[in-house]
Amino acid sequence: MPETYDTVRSVLISSFRVPDEDIAPQATLEQLGLDSLARTEMVLILHERLAVKISSEYTAPGRTVAEVVIHLDALRAASPRTVAPS
Repeated sequence: MPETYDTVRSVLISSFRVPDEDIAPQATLEQLGLDSLARTEMVLILHERLAVKISSEYTAPGRTVAEVVIHLDALRAASPRTVAPS
């Protein structure tokens, strides 16, 4: 989880300008200010970086950062990497 959490944090900070101090495992995507367009973009960025396709249900406004990370870790464990992370 630490590597995936760090990647999600990095995406939130660099792509969506979420302040570092606002990001916590229990923070929801809505609390972090991500609207539907931003959440869709986040799916694409995470797909590119982690080589997994995250379900849009896991980027709903009420989802927490921890829930997203857990889902990503499960996807990564279930499928072999086909794309090198950037």
